[in-house]
Amino acid sequence: MASKQETARLVLMVAFDGASSLDIVGPLDILSGTSAVFAGGEPGYRIEVATVSGGPVTTSPGGLQIVSRRLCDFDDAEIDTLMVSGGLEMSPARRNRDIVDWISRTAPRVRRIASVCTGAFLLAEAGLLDGRRATTHWYWAEEFAAAFPDVTTDADAIFVRDGKVWTSAGITAGMDMALALVEEDHGREAALDIARNWVMFLKRPGGQSQFSSFLPRQQSSNRSIIALQDWMMDNLDADLCVERLADRLCMSPRNFARLFVAEVGIPPGRYVEELRLQAARKHLESTSIPIDAIAAISGFGNAERMRRTFVRRLKVNPQQFRSRFQGAVGDPEAQGRAMLQ
Repeated sequence: MASKQETARLVLMVAFDGASSLDIVGPLDILSGTSAVFAGGEPGYRIEVATVSGGPVTTSPGGLQIVSRRLCDFDDAEIDTLMVSGGLEMSPARRNRDIVDWISRTAPRVRRIASVCTGAFLLAEAGLLDGRRATTHWYWAEEFAAAFPDVTTDADAIFVRDGKVWTSAGITAGMDMALALVEEDHGREAALDIARNWVMFLKRPGGQSQFSSFLPRQQSSNRSIIALQDWMMDNLDADLCVERLADRLCMSPRNFARLFVAEVGIPPGRYVEELRLQAARKHLESTSIPIDAIAAISGFGNAERMRRTFVRRLKVNPQQFRSRFQGAVGDPEAQGRAMLQ
């Protein structure tokens, strides 16, 4: 007679040297948590970690080693959920055909596939995301979208489900995704119990934009544009419409807008909004300045306009943002209020 562990759903995490330790351990710990909420401690899942060669896999950062089995050991296994970890440097794993081909070959026979953080690069290399919507860590979203144009990249989502394929944003977002997997398999109450035990949101408010740095990475080589950007940063409460900015460079609005996009990568209006949003976030994170005053000094003009921008861009309002990134830190009462919002 098969044991309860043997009959539990098999979750196989594909790893590699340099994978993020939390990408591996975080989601698997959430799934293992089902044994803490089921009567009799019945395991909801059987957890395995596999690499090409098996043995200890050295993770990053810190060099923590995790014992793994060989991928080929699972060639005939009844895998329920195939998960793929990510890491800071994905190039070696993406070039490793043993990993990519095994994922591609195995995916059709599993019930569900999921990637954590930059693990989405491996799913895309295996051709599993073509024609699908997917996400990854915000920092690599632009690179991911350029490398895989057949994938619809959602740079703001905490996690995305498209059919049987799930992808998640950076690191701890894999734990959010794992909670959603538990909810799908075992119901909301089981997922909620695990969320309580792990002190997590069952569904995290907002998207990953609230954690990201907005300003574009493309740096201008035009000295006039650089000087203008510096001036804009110091004068967020000024009139920064295209016409006024063009006047400062003695250019027509149309020619200025074209030059700005060519040099910076986004339209001037979007750049101004991102400057103001970045400034407001910093004030909310690090000061107790009233929201009305933050709206004024950040250039939004009034609190309602800032609130609309936050909700549109970050999916949370300024007060919620402040509660989660400042007030809840080290303050049990504020943390409780934030959890209830």
